[in-house]
Amino acid sequence: MKQNLGAFVLGLWLMWGRLVGGQTTVAASVNPTTCHTGDRLAVYRVVLHTYWTRDLFPKHFPDWRPPAQWTITIGRTHTPHWRLFREGELASAGVKQFVETGRSDLLTDGLEESVFDAFTLPAIGSGSGRSEGKFFVDANHSAVSLITRIVPSPDWFIGIDSFSLCSGDTWIDSVTVEMNPMDAGTDNGFTFTAPNWPTEPQGVIYRITARYPAHPAGSFFYPQSPRLPPIGTFQFIKLKEYELSEVFNHEEDDRKYETVAVAKTHLNSEKNHVEMNNELSANIERERQYEVSPLPSIFTERDRIRAKLLAKLNPNNNSTSSNTSSTVIPKNDKKALLSNIIDSYATTVPSRSSRNRRIKVRPRRDCRVSHWSDWSACSKSCGIGEMHRRRRVLKPTRRGGRPCPPLQESKWCGSARDCTTQDDYFKW
Repeated sequence: MKQNLGAFVLGLWLMWGRLVGGQTTVAASVNPTTCHTGDRLAVYRVVLHTYWTRDLFPKHFPDWRPPAQWTITIGRTHTPHWRLFREGELASAGVKQFVETGRSDLLTDGLEESVFDAFTLPAIGSGSGRSEGKFFVDANHSAVSLITRIVPSPDWFIGIDSFSLCSGDTWIDSVTVEMNPMDAGTDNGFTFTAPNWPTEPQGVIYRITARYPAHPAGSFFYPQSPRLPPIGTFQFIKLKEYELSEVFNHEEDDRKYETVAVAKTHLNSEKNHVEMNNELSANIERERQYEVSPLPSIFTERDRIRAKLLAKLNPNNNSTSSNTSSTVIPKNDKKALLSNIIDSYATTVPSRSSRNRRIKVRPRRDCRVSHWSDWSACSKSCGIGEMHRRRRVLKPTRRGGRPCPPLQESKWCGSARDCTTQDDYFKW
């Protein structure tokens, strides 16, 4: 009579599911996606609802020694390539220990770097109940895996394998995943209270359905039903997002300053050319004056004193003045006049190589930085913190060269599993 009532309840549930529909995600299916959330970190609440009741699962329902219940839930957030378990593969030693005994020693020892956060949900003391916890995910560790043992059972559990909470460049706000019982493949028992009967050799993890394993003694064997109702659900709710701001210390781009300096150099060069041309014109004009009016062949004492005074007042032009004042050009001697002009030009006009050095523009220089330093210690000993590494500028940018790259990098570190009490950590 009780089994007929259970079949009737199953029929009603399946009819409601066909009419209403809803969120249905296969427990052990993997949805690896590339996450593009950048430096954003998200905090989620996970809620486990269990529906293991006599009405939904009447066959062999355990009322005592022990009654229907659930162990703690072991959870991990990790990279897409790490796995807690995988349907169709052998269970690890840690999973085998957990699903058979409820102990999690091998699951918590030696966590790999691929695991970002390790968390647990409290046990549920009855077949139907509720339990919840919180955890972190980031762009590199967007997948979450969970496992909960069914008590009593040979090696049965419910769990999620590598479910990604990231969709493209955003974090999923909320999602509910329905659970079906799983067999770890380490024990041959078919009923909840079957004695220990190890599977030799060990089998692979598989999903228990209403018709598989096809053994009439199976506690979940309901051949009259096309599928089992969910024995539980995991609900994920996004609580908060954090964004890690990296510090980019770019050197000041001094291309504007260097452009002004180059323009100033060109102006100085043009000014020098004008001054040289003016000086040459003045020399030529003086030579013409010598040609028109004869210079005195004999200087008086007054002229010598005047020349000495001028030499002291203008020491830079001393050599030129002395040459000009002491050189006498005979009248109508064009050859001597031309020779004097050439000598004067040679002493006043700089050489071609000197002019090139004066207007030469130095090439641009790219920024050069040192190697990265080691990562600093985590900023928090409890929970999620930051680690930084830095480098310094060896040679700054000059004359429009390539600017300096970022001088600091940051990454997340730590985990909520490092805290003694998670409740205190999550009180914002």
